[in-house]
Amino acid sequence: MNKILGYGELMLRLTPSTDNSPNRNITNYSSTFAGCEANSLIFLAKRGHDCEFLSAFPKNELGMMAKQFLDSNKVKCMVNLDDNRLGIYFTEPGKNNNLTKIFYDRKNSSFAKYGLKDHLIDKILFDKSFLILSGISPALSKICFNNILRLIEKAKQDGIKIVYDVNYRKNLWSIKECRKFNLKILPKVDYLFTSSGSIKQIFSFEENENNNSFYSETENSVSYLYNEFDIKFIGMTVRNGNSLSGLVFDKSKIYKGEIYKLKHVDRVGAGDSFLGACLHGIINKWDMSKIVSFATSTFASSHLISGDLNYLNDEEIENFKIDKSF
Repeated sequence: MNKILGYGELMLRLTPSTDNSPNRNITNYSSTFAGCEANSLIFLAKRGHDCEFLSAFPKNELGMMAKQFLDSNKVKCMVNLDDNRLGIYFTEPGKNNNLTKIFYDRKNSSFAKYGLKDHLIDKILFDKSFLILSGISPALSKICFNNILRLIEKAKQDGIKIVYDVNYRKNLWSIKECRKFNLKILPKVDYLFTSSGSIKQIFSFEENENNNSFYSETENSVSYLYNEFDIKFIGMTVRNGNSLSGLVFDKSKIYKGEIYKLKHVDRVGAGDSFLGACLHGIINKWDMSKIVSFATSTFASSHLISGDLNYLNDEEIENFKIDKSF
């Protein structure tokens, strides 16, 4: 069986229990745990894949609750416990296709301060097939930045496939810092996930003038990434107002998902489920047309579910594709 490791931060997510309306005082929040790498792992673990999460939590009740959350979702943990803190993020989902607001409170978290020892990297990567990483983690601290580079170096030596989601967050680091990091690691990535908006921001490449179709900007981004970094597999989520889709590039061929039009309930975590859906299909050796269809349906349906996680089973995701209802 393929074994999948994810390295990243799990945070406490707080979401207002009241509706989005101006001039209101928020006093009640719903809470859960979330983080992009963990979100993808949970999607995969619920489908029977062997998943493990490498992170750090505080040695207190909140840290224990975070670990129990992963255990309950069938994700094994390699977690360091210390006397620091768990990161928090506040989010106001952009209902009815409005922009989502996210505010981080994660400075000096247990994860940001956790330096990986060489012997642990050797141990945790042993017998793994895939390593899931995101561009959020290196932005959190120099320690995380160096951890990721060392994980990638060892993974490449051992023939482990690197699965990387660019996930650019402008409130965590600068474009210049992000560009420098991506230029360093993209030539080593096996499976890349991103969006045209992130690629345009980071690399400021010039597009072709013929941007007439829904997918034109995304196709231009794929061409840029393939020509610059020779990445063989690229998964792209596509958003334009209330229209959503997905696109997969594999071995010089592009596959497009169906376009869905819907009113968003919560878009946070939808891209993580898209990544998980693609990897699920890759491991099961589905053809690319099936992968992009399934991943796009997963991505679209995630926008109609509150919270980071898409808990639908495969049949429900496939039926969503057929009738576009929920």
